[in-house]
Amino acid sequence: MTNVIITHIKFTSKLKIRIFCFLLLNVFFVNAQQAPHYAQYFYNMQVLNPAFVGSKSDLNAALLTRRQWINVEGAPETSTFSVNTRINSGFGFGATVISDKIGLVDNTSLNFDVSYTIPTSEFGRLSFGVKSGVAFFNNDLASGITVDDEVYASTTGQYGNLGFGFLYSSKDFYVGLSSQNLFESPVFRLQDDIQTVRGLERGNYFFTGGMSIELSKFNDVVFRPSTMIKYTPTLPVSLDINANFIFNKKYEIGASYRHQNSLSAMVSLIVNEKYRIGYAYENYLSSIGQNLNSHELILRIDLKLERNKRWLNLDCCYF
Repeated sequence: MTNVIITHIKFTSKLKIRIFCFLLLNVFFVNAQQAPHYAQYFYNMQVLNPAFVGSKSDLNAALLTRRQWINVEGAPETSTFSVNTRINSGFGFGATVISDKIGLVDNTSLNFDVSYTIPTSEFGRLSFGVKSGVAFFNNDLASGITVDDEVYASTTGQYGNLGFGFLYSSKDFYVGLSSQNLFESPVFRLQDDIQTVRGLERGNYFFTGGMSIELSKFNDVVFRPSTMIKYTPTLPVSLDINANFIFNKKYEIGASYRHQNSLSAMVSLIVNEKYRIGYAYENYLSSIGQNLNSHELILRIDLKLERNKRWLNLDCCYF
């Protein structure tokens, strides 16, 4: 695409504006290919992997909001609400609503998750999950462009989402593999006599793992390392490494490193083992992003259900 743009850059000023707009839209396109990024993903695993639905006997609900690149107009904003529970012997059910906005592109999705858990031993269990739903997009591309051209008309529509997930877990560790958006879906398509720009919702693939280690030399201190590897076709592989410490089952501090991208610091307060309030601050490592930062807030509620007590042996204490 670069060569095409260079060969046309010497023409009219209107054409130059078009070129700039195409470059700008490609930035949106690259960002839109990926699923929303969360620093505190390990307490919102349902969004990444449907097999986590019903992984605890509680009724779990989480509200997460994330603001990236503060003070940058059009920067990504993400809000997520999820709820799930175990509905009977091994079956889990959940739902998630995600609002994701970047620049002139709005995307709101509604997904439903179903899982089934099989005990493999006294302490281990294997879970399978399926995610399905629909996303509604609104690309108000014309509002940010002053050129009078139908090629930049706003577009709205919807597309389906299908994903799967596997999870093996015990009382103190887990490992999971999942995918989303198995069918690539068009979000927008712009074309004129110079170039065509397509926006596609790409498939995303996740590998996650974590452990919970009680530190014997310290009273009531638990070390929780975790990792996430995310792969999206045509984009570099993303690697997150996290280290968190929980004190007295009430306070949590941690840090996260995203390979060649960002560093995060996070804190959480746990109240009555039911409510969790967490905050994460993220700073970017690139020379362009050194002055940029992101803020993330999560509120999670875990309510005990009497009807699920007999399935406590299937619970994983990590997430």
